[in-house]
Amino acid sequence: MGWRGYIHPPKKTVFFWSQKAACTSLFHFLADNIDVPPENKRYFHLNSQSYKQGLEAIRKQRYRSVILARHPVTRSISAYLNKFCVYRGKTLQTRDDLEPFAQDLHDLYCVERGIKTDRNIMTFAQFLDTVAALHDQRQKTELPVNGHWETQVPAFLLEQGLRYDAVIHVETLDSELGALAAELGMTYQSRQMNKTNIAPERHAGSLIDVAGCDISKHNFGYENFISPLTLRRIQTLYAVDFQTFGYPPAPDLG
Repeated sequence: MGWRGYIHPPKKTVFFWSQKAACTSLFHFLADNIDVPPENKRYFHLNSQSYKQGLEAIRKQRYRSVILARHPVTRSISAYLNKFCVYRGKTLQTRDDLEPFAQDLHDLYCVERGIKTDRNIMTFAQFLDTVAALHDQRQKTELPVNGHWETQVPAFLLEQGLRYDAVIHVETLDSELGALAAELGMTYQSRQMNKTNIAPERHAGSLIDVAGCDISKHNFGYENFISPLTLRRIQTLYAVDFQTFGYPPAPDLG
């Protein structure tokens, strides 16, 4: 979530990463540069450090800071589609179909709406409202919520003077990560990892008010979840990411 980073002593670099921002591609890149590559990407989850250790390496040992960044709009839509609509080809119909952290958000949605249901009926617009409620419940700014719904940048670290030496944008991942790899003397192999499946011919019209369990009935694309309403909500939720990475309010889907 940009809140954790893999500290790479051989290259004196901290690689900050976020869920739904090409973290799997980053992990494969790092694995390719380890003499005995780990078998599972979970290795990098388990061996990444908190922002505190990353910040210490940057300040005390003069490590370079690198972060992978994605447009907050496509990242939010991707999180919703993958965690509340279709996962590994399966339509997510009920609470039991959701991963534990998504079940937690479903439960918060029910509390916020004053309803009781095991059906996966949260729409994208309601998803954004529920994530906002989750952020509002944060007791301390330095305590992250689940990484799939968290900002990519911890705002309080920017206030402490943290700046990234390199920002690798997911939209131009191959060229930017390839260039960084060459600069660091590392190997980079282009891959498409965990890409959200988008229909070639899309539904005409908005899907922001369609229940998650019904989204798979439509040929959906990112544009079906973009509206003035959702853009405003995402800009508010992820203002620090827009500010830090310089993304425009709406993504280029061309």
